[in-house]
Amino acid sequence: MGKHICEFCDAEFTTRSNMLRHQLKTKYCLELRGVENMKKYNCDCGKSYSRKDNLVVHKRTCEYEPEPEPKPKEESSEMIQLMTKVLDVLGSKGNNNSNNNTNNNTNNNTNININLQPITYQYLEAEGNKHLTEQIVKEGRQPDIALKVLGEHIAIADKARRKIKYKDEEGNLSTNGRKLVQEFYKAIQDKNQDLVNKLYGEIQKTVTEFIENGKVGESAFTQLLTAGVDLQDRLIAIKNVAEGIYDEQSTKLCNDTIKMLIEA
Repeated sequence: MGKHICEFCDAEFTTRSNMLRHQLKTKYCLELRGVENMKKYNCDCGKSYSRKDNLVVHKRTCEYEPEPEPKPKEESSEMIQLMTKVLDVLGSKGNNNSNNNTNNNTNNNTNININLQPITYQYLEAEGNKHLTEQIVKEGRQPDIALKVLGEHIAIADKARRKIKYKDEEGNLSTNGRKLVQEFYKAIQDKNQDLVNKLYGEIQKTVTEFIENGKVGESAFTQLLTAGVDLQDRLIAIKNVAEGIYDEQSTKLCNDTIKMLIEA
C-alpha cells in the first residue's frame, strides 16, 4: 500500500482520506499553513462546527431542549387548580371508560398490523433510487430518503425503545428495524456510489482549475477537503450498514435513520 505524504508538514499516511482529514483538522498542520480559526456554527447544546451544513445535520438528531422559563406563581397556582378540577371530572368517568379504551387500543393496533403492506427489496430499490439525487448525496441526507420510502409502510411498536414494526417480503410481521435499514441501504448503495464518484470528479476538476489559474485560497481548499472527506465517510458508512458491518459511523447512521422513522 502506497504512502500518502502531507505536502505541508511531511506527515505520512496509509490512505489518502486520512491525509485529507489530517490537513483539515490537525492544529500544527494548520498553523504551518497560517490558517486562522474558521467561523464556527454553534448549537445550543454546546457543540460547534466549521460548516453550516454540518450543524444542520447535527440538529436533526440533537435532543437538547432549553429549559422553559418559569411561569409566574399566580399563573401556576391557577393552572394547578384548573387541572385539579379536570382530574376530578375525568376520575369520575375513568372506571366507566377503561374497558372501552382498552378495546379501542387493541382494535387500533390490530387494524394497523392488517393494513401494513409488505416491504419488498424490489420496492426499496425502485423507490429509493428514484428519490436519491446528487444533491441528496452531496448534503448527506440519505436518511431523508429512507423516511420518504418507508414512512407509510411502518408502525411504531415502542417509541421509548425505538422499536418499529413492519411486514417483511414474505408478509411476516417484524420489529427488526436494523434489518430493514440494512436492506434499504443495500438497495441504494450502487447508485449512491455512482453519485459519489460523480461528485469526486467535480471536486478534482475544481482543484485542477484552481492550480491552473494559480488561485488556491485556503478557504476554498478547506471547503474542498471537507467535502471530499464527508463524501467518503458517508460512502463507507452506507456500504458497511448494507453489509451488516457496524463500526462507530455505520452504527450512528443506522440509529439516526431508525430515530428519524420513529420521530417523523
